[in-house]
Amino acid sequence: MRKLFEMYATGKYPLHSLANWCEDNKLKGNKNNKISISNLQKNLQNIFYLGLMKWKGEVFEGKHEPIISKKLFDKVQEVMAKRGRVRPDKEHHFAFAGLMKCASCGCSITAQYAKGNGGIYTYYRCTKKRGACPERYVSEAALTEQIKSFLQKVSLSNQDTKKVLAALEQDEVQAKENAKSDVVVLKTQLTVIDTKLEKLLDAFLSDTLSTTEYAAKKNHLVSEKVRIEEKITDFETKGLSWLEPAREFVLSLNQAANLLSQKNLSEMTAFLKNIGANHILQNRQFSFEPKIQYVLTAERSEAGIFNLQFPKWCPRKELNPHTRFRRPMLDPLSYGGGRIHYRPFVFYFKVSFSAGLF
Repeated sequence: MRKLFEMYATGKYPLHSLANWCEDNKLKGNKNNKISISNLQKNLQNIFYLGLMKWKGEVFEGKHEPIISKKLFDKVQEVMAKRGRVRPDKEHHFAFAGLMKCASCGCSITAQYAKGNGGIYTYYRCTKKRGACPERYVSEAALTEQIKSFLQKVSLSNQDTKKVLAALEQDEVQAKENAKSDVVVLKTQLTVIDTKLEKLLDAFLSDTLSTTEYAAKKNHLVSEKVRIEEKITDFETKGLSWLEPAREFVLSLNQAANLLSQKNLSEMTAFLKNIGANHILQNRQFSFEPKIQYVLTAERSEAGIFNLQFPKWCPRKELNPHTRFRRPMLDPLSYGGGRIHYRPFVFYFKVSFSAGLF
């Protein structure tokens, strides 16, 4: 079950793909039946796998061990919410249904088949449920080309993806080693403080120190102890927190590259929902608000700089992180001579994650 959560959390696998994966791997449900899509959805929303149980609307801690983390569970719920609910069509399946809204009136964008030029074509248009709307239809072919144009700007080849991930793994090993040595030093300092506190108490009990002197020195030592304990916690739990978002971003760039060669357009819809918001259709043009890391990547491509570049920047947390940012200078993740310079890339994620933009 953990594998199903991990697969769905990537955003690459819709429920029907997971159902097929279960069948291919001979996984069965109750009474040895085939696992249905509805059962998969219920399982992916079940807090039982977190080590919790719900009884009469109240949540209790279970005696069983959780098989997934809270972070993974929350990620799955986020992906599921972004996919939204596309109303099933008994006869037709349209790849981009449920993705866009009309920019002029806010209604949903629907799809239909139409005959012309000796063939049958798919078109997308405003539902016009709120009355007349000036927006015109756009063909699926034209819409697909627009989406592929964006995917091209944020894509990373399989070969370069492997190189970047390998570099991140090296950074993780080095960061863990550095953290270990730092934690050892800090724990030694804690031991020294504990010894001082014991000696301080002995001095107070032997009437060597007054109550006022004892309280003042003890408060200073306790305050220092708390500070060191917080630093240890930071090293052990937060020092590597930027690495996982970095990996996810790199893999998403590679997913964009793979989508360009696939014929399953529905996977593009899932990908676009995962990397941005406010998908609209206006004047037959598709647009949306990508997350900031995709904005930066796409901008460099539009400027004619084909090497990925990431900023040494000063975040503005009061602004919408999807669209606005300040960036005093740019450093390249370049591919010159077959080598990639990763330091700016690593620096970008450390700063961005610390600023709360992931």
